Amino acid sequence: MQISILGAGRWGSTIAWVQQQAGRKVILWNRGEELIKEWLATRKNKYLSLPKEVEITGDLAKALTSEVIFIAIRAQSFRDFCQVLAKQKPARKLFILAMKGLEEKTGKRLSEIFGEYFDQRNQIGMLAGPGHPQEISKHIPTIMTCAAADQAWLPKAIKVCETPLMKIFPNRDLLGVEVGAAIKNIMGLAGGILSALNCPSFKSYLLARGPVEVGRLISAMGGNYQTAFGLSHLGDFGATVFSGFSYNHQAGELWVKERKLSEMAEGIPTLKAVKVLMEKYKVDMPICEAIYKILYKKMAPQELIKALLNRKTEPED
Repeated sequence: MQISILGAGRWGSTIAWVQQQAGRKVILWNRGEELIKEWLATRKNKYLSLPKEVEITGDLAKALTSEVIFIAIRAQSFRDFCQVLAKQKPARKLFILAMKGLEEKTGKRLSEIFGEYFDQRNQIGMLAGPGHPQEISKHIPTIMTCAAADQAWLPKAIKVCETPLMKIFPNRDLLGVEVGAAIKNIMGLAGGILSALNCPSFKSYLLARGPVEVGRLISAMGGNYQTAFGLSHLGDFGATVFSGFSYNHQAGELWVKERKLSEMAEGIPTLKAVKVLMEKYKVDMPICEAIYKILYKKMAPQELIKALLNRKTEPED
């Protein structure tokens, strides 16, 4: 089977490497000529080296010849990218989102945006869960989850995503997987803020209460509340909330130390999207609300713990 990955950043290149390790024919595509030239010249980044069997190209039409196509780009660029893809008129492909986020201005899920540009001949799925290039490239395996808009395509998506380094658990709730995976990045920001404040033990609040508020939003949107407690959200905390490898964790620390917004952290625009959804569905999300106020309303990071401790509590059972 031939697999293409659209996006040659650290995660897209990791998927290319994993898929090639699993014995599949792989095409790695990127839009920017500079990055393609660098890959062709060195065939490596600081995490891994791609063997010569991986075809590296800037030709989108060539990349779209594959039967299954992973997309690993920044979430806020996805709408523009769908417009570019639609002009290529791909026929009966399975696209798998290997990216996390919600559209900043509208709160729309990535599969919703995809549906605006493609009919049912082309299907969308999502790969989500804990995965760091720094570990996977050292042959340290991980577990992830896979969901699909059309359940008939889920077995194929799982078959493609699963490799010796990636154990895949299926999930029938694409909405919940998308929302949980996106908001996990906000929890990563919170984790970074708490680390910078030298209050790492308070991350237990994120661990215990984060999935509760995310589950409420997923349920209000029509998904399964329990999805927030699975691999796409809670299962990814180890790789985000507690990991210095995470862009979002690093961004939270950066804000406390320098009051700078990182361009690499998807959780930052996702905050605005979640604010839209909180208001639309009237869901109380105290962690997301507090991080929003810190990054966008000038609340001092030191107020995070106070804001969470001062809210009205509720029974856990």
